[in-house]
Order: sequence, then structure tokens, then C-alpha cells
Amino acid sequence: MSIDHEKGNGKGAQPGGWKHAGLLLGGVGISNLGDFIYIVAINLMVLNLTQSPAAVAGLWIISPIASVCTKFWSGSLIDRYDQRQLMIGADVVRAVLVALLPLMPSLWMMYGIMFLVSMSSSIFVPSSQVYITRLVPAERRKRFNSLQAMISSGAFITGPAIAGVMLIYLSPVAAIYANAASFVVSALVLMFLPRLGTGEQSGGRTRLTPRLIAQDWRAVMLFSRQAGYVVGIYALFQIILVIGMSLDAQEVVFIRQVMNLSESQYGALMSVTGAGYMVGSLLVWLFAKHLSIRHMMGGGVLLVALGYFLFARSFSFELAAFAFILLGLCSAPANTGLVTFYQNNIPVDLMGRMSSVLGLMLSALQVISILVMGIVAEVISLRTVYTVVSAVLMLGALLLWLTSWLPSRQSYYKDHSSSSKSLQS
Repeated sequence: MSIDHEKGNGKGAQPGGWKHAGLLLGGVGISNLGDFIYIVAINLMVLNLTQSPAAVAGLWIISPIASVCTKFWSGSLIDRYDQRQLMIGADVVRAVLVALLPLMPSLWMMYGIMFLVSMSSSIFVPSSQVYITRLVPAERRKRFNSLQAMISSGAFITGPAIAGVMLIYLSPVAAIYANAASFVVSALVLMFLPRLGTGEQSGGRTRLTPRLIAQDWRAVMLFSRQAGYVVGIYALFQIILVIGMSLDAQEVVFIRQVMNLSESQYGALMSVTGAGYMVGSLLVWLFAKHLSIRHMMGGGVLLVALGYFLFARSFSFELAAFAFILLGLCSAPANTGLVTFYQNNIPVDLMGRMSSVLGLMLSALQVISILVMGIVAEVISLRTVYTVVSAVLMLGALLLWLTSWLPSRQSYYKDHSSSSKSLQS
């Protein structure tokens, strides 16, 4: 399969212009808001049930394990079925499952429900990626992706705040039901979106079998060999983020035990990170026409890695706050650039399978890197681990950015926004 075959150009797939894009943003945004309310509530609910920090820590392993179990086959489903219907179905399933959580009498039954919720999310997210590519034309993707990032960062800031208010005046159970309600509202909003064709126009009639899934994996591997540069850049970027997430897993330990900062200072650092991400997303939306995908990706991820390095060398709250602001501010253009690069260079009829196969590998890497980071930090000082790993991330990010300057690679970063219309068009 050639890299130029049916790329995600989205032409002719936008019946309602920004009206439908706005509905999609609204549905996903409501779901994200509920997710952040859920994260706070479920941690507190499990802690109240068990009084065990280990039980709470177990919550953070469920999602990547569910992702690994789902992504073996979900790409084949996503590329052959109506992505809108899959998103609506995933929202309904999550609403029912989350509503059942407070009724579970044991921790292991709660873990089982949360595992199924995470599996549904592993279908919803790549389905939305494919649907976005079909719905939003190439010239509008940067602005759309920046708006989506801004909404996500807004949910990151307001979700825990809403959960905090609900916990003061109501209970964790009420917050859990609020999350279930958010999935219902999201599903209702998505119902107003248009039906868009699938890559094979199968109408959902194709039966998924082990043989079909194996064929799909071979198709992904064949495309990966033919489009080695695109897949390599995407994988390198994601590996940098995944390793950065393994540093995030030790973040609270670094702040509380290495830097000896208070809980309120830790909370303040989380807040400035979210605020930085929101500001970065706003700037990308405002200046999308003037920002190249190459610089958003390469320069953005290099500054993100620099933020990790500055945090590793922070000996004061002020420097740590600057590092976190830099992390949030530059993560927005970096992620927006990556998503746009991916949408512009991956065939839309293969996108679900590509996302699932690559996501499977990255989820496995995430579990391994978190475990390795925790073990190594027990032997070597955590500051040393942070410093060395963040320096390696900077080198990888610099390599990613420099390769984008090669004349032979310019076509992969072709910018369509110069011909785009205004947001009101």
C-alpha cells in the first residue's frame, strides 16, 4: 500500500462545516470532563473501601492492561464499522458500567468493571480519531486539534475542581454517577453527527475472525515498511511521551521526598501545568496559520523534554513551577502537530488498525517503563534518574526535529492551513 493511497485528506466529508465539528468537540469534551471527575472519585472510593494505598495504585495499571488486551483486534473493528456508531456504543456501555460501580460489593468486582470501562475507552478514542479525520478537512485540522486540546486541558483543570466540590457537599458516589451521566450526554450529542462511510463500506457486516485480524496486522506491517519515515517519526514521538509518562509516575515522590515541597505546592504545580496547556492550545488555535507542523512537533517536543530536564534540576518551587509551565505550554503545540501529521500521512481506511497496533506496543512499553523506572529509582537517586532520562529525551527530540529539515522529508509536513478559511466560514 503506497503512502499516498487514500490519505486522510477529509475532502467532501464535512456536511455541516464547523457546526458538526463543534458537536464532536462538545461530545468528546463532556466525556473528558466526566473522566476527570471520575478519576478523583474512584481513587477516593477505593481508598475508603480498602484503606490500602496498594489498592489505589492498582487502579493505574488497569487502563494500560485493558488497552493491550483490546488493541489486538479493535483496529479491525474500527476500520470496518461506522465510527460514529462505535463512539455512541462505547459511551452507552461506559455509562452503564460506571453506574454499576457503586453497587459492587468487592474490590475485585470494581476492578473488573473498571477493566471493561477501559476496554470501551480503547475503542472510543481511536474511533474518534478516524471520525475526526473523515469529518475535518486537512486545511482545518490544526485549528480543530488545538481546540480539542484546549477543551481537554479545560477538563483537566475544571474536572477535579468540580469533583472536589461534589465531595464536600455530596459523596464520591454522586461524582461517579455524574461521570455516568456525562457519557449519556456525550452519546446524545454524537447522535446529531452525520454518518460517514467506512473505508471498505462494509456497513458492519464483516465478521471479525482471527484470520482477518492476522491479515490486518500484515497490512499494517506492509504499510509500515513502505512508509517507514512516517511511522518512525510517529513512534519516536510517542516513545518520548511514554518515557515522559514513566517520569510522571514518580512525580509526586520527587516533589514530596526529593524537593521536600508541601502538598499544597504539589497541587499548585499541577494547576500551573494545566493552565500552561490551556494557554498553549489557545495560542495554537489563534496562530495556526503561521505555525508549521514541523516546528510544532519537533520544537514542541524538544521544549517538553527540556521542561523535564529543568524539573530534574529544580531545587526550588519557583524553578519547578517554570518547568511545569514550559511542559504544559509546549505540550499543546507538540501534540497538535503530531495529531495533524498523523492525520495527513496515514490512509484513513487504515488509521484504526495503525492506531491499535502502535497503541498496543506503546501500552506495553508504558507498563514496562513505569515498572523499570520505579525499580531503578530504588537503587539510584531519583534526581539522577530524572536527569539522565530527561537528557536522553532531549537528544531523541532533537533528532526528531532535525530530520524534519531534510529536503527529502518536506512533503510529509505539507501545510494545508494557508488555504483554509476562517473559523466562521
